[in-house]
Amino acid sequence: MSDIEKKDVEQAVEVKDTDYNPDAIADPVKYMRGVAVVSVYELWAYYLFYNGDNGGGPNGQMGGMVGAMINKNANANFIAHNATLPADKAYASDATCGGADTPACMVGYGSSTIPQVSFTLLQTGITQLVAAIVLITLGGLGDYKLYGRNILMFATIACILLHFSFAFVNVSTGSFAVAVTLLFFTVLTYQMTLSFFFAAFPRLASHMPSVYEKIDAGATVKEVDDEIALQRSRISMVSTYWSNIGWAVPLLIFLGIIYLYNPEPEVSQIDWTFNANAILFGTYWLIFAIPYFILDKKRPGPDIPEGVNVFTEGLVQAREALRLSKKLPNVWWYMLGFFLYTDGINSAGTILGGYLQGLYFHYNLLQNNLLGLAQAVSSMIGCLIFWKVQQHFKLQTKTMLQTSNLLTIIMYGWGIIGLFSKTVGYRSNGEFWFYNIGYGLWTAPFWALQNSYLSDLIPASKAYLFFALFGIMSKCSSFIGPLVNFIITMIAPTTDADYIGFIPCTIISLIGFVIMQKTDPIQARADVIAFEQAERELKA
Repeated sequence: MSDIEKKDVEQAVEVKDTDYNPDAIADPVKYMRGVAVVSVYELWAYYLFYNGDNGGGPNGQMGGMVGAMINKNANANFIAHNATLPADKAYASDATCGGADTPACMVGYGSSTIPQVSFTLLQTGITQLVAAIVLITLGGLGDYKLYGRNILMFATIACILLHFSFAFVNVSTGSFAVAVTLLFFTVLTYQMTLSFFFAAFPRLASHMPSVYEKIDAGATVKEVDDEIALQRSRISMVSTYWSNIGWAVPLLIFLGIIYLYNPEPEVSQIDWTFNANAILFGTYWLIFAIPYFILDKKRPGPDIPEGVNVFTEGLVQAREALRLSKKLPNVWWYMLGFFLYTDGINSAGTILGGYLQGLYFHYNLLQNNLLGLAQAVSSMIGCLIFWKVQQHFKLQTKTMLQTSNLLTIIMYGWGIIGLFSKTVGYRSNGEFWFYNIGYGLWTAPFWALQNSYLSDLIPASKAYLFFALFGIMSKCSSFIGPLVNFIITMIAPTTDADYIGFIPCTIISLIGFVIMQKTDPIQARADVIAFEQAERELKA
């Protein structure tokens, strides 16, 4: 940062606001006009980083690979159990667990077994709980110096290396416990990259060329604020769009790999194809991660205050953030609602996408790859539709977010029918295609809108802290739902275990939807202005 830029930042801290006046001329000092403008190359490096950090590895075939290994154990247990049954009660020799007429898959050894769906939920719950603890410990550091950028770089390197480690996992003979452990660390580091990556875009939006043009032209405070909000939505939506492209491209390449190793994948499959997928997604991410860390213009935050313990700073700031609930009530209503909503839909997604889909298609690589492609392509279409509709009709981010949320609740709620029917409620091929396409059309935009809406509610100076906490209350906080559903599926009859979880998931997410509806983005903006004014006066 140049001396002029440093001076502008210092002046921005020292200046005292008068009452917020949206019709006043925007003050260049308050908007830190002297800070380096975002270049086209830097912006595209940001987009393409998310293109590589698309989650297709840990959330796609790597998860499917681990699921297949777990299912092999479950089917071995089923075969052993079937061998003990009388001939008139035994199942067919080619039967597998988890079918319409066979008991739920049980994972474990000897008499210590639990339903596979319960194991999957427990695995997800523990992973997300640890992720929440890690992020709340490190999250607050992102506001100081270059800690946010450095943690992002470390987590990116670690996660890519973990992708490559799956090349050495043998699907047929390897230990599923080892594979589950590797997946745990892969998901943990992936969640860290998302949290610190998302925290960067509000700062980028504030220093976009179009924002500076309005400031230089003497635009009003409201006009500049509106432009910043528009740029936040744009950056979030476009980066999510490129993330979906980044999911689709490796899947297309992977489709070729499937046929390269096995000309008839619909008949049988080569297990090493799972390993090839992990290497592919890791390499793809590495290619697009390097330019971001080269082109990113370092915009450091303030130094760590004297006496602050960097290892507990996240916890200290989290406690301080909780005290802001009276000053920033809309942020906390949103986070509470979002916590419940994402708990519900992430748990439902674990049951449906992480277990039932793989089980229905017998963990077939070709079929799951085609479904993944359908989801990726429809996600691109969905993001584009939501962005164009919002832009054309000048709709609030909250309106688009809640539209996405309601459609998603209905989509997952459909699984409740499967508890009472053997043919409907995600029990047919067409319903799984509907799920993957529907996820893309109206659930994928939600991952972009969630960040845009949060950035509308928070002070820019606390972006890293709130986005770290938000990461906990969204993707990284989905441990209550899985753990609650783990208990429910454990005590439910084995014939109901696979589908009963959709009931609490739908109820929890619906409660979250209602709470989020309580938020008011207009009042939130006034709260942020008052908070920032008080902060500047305190520092002065």
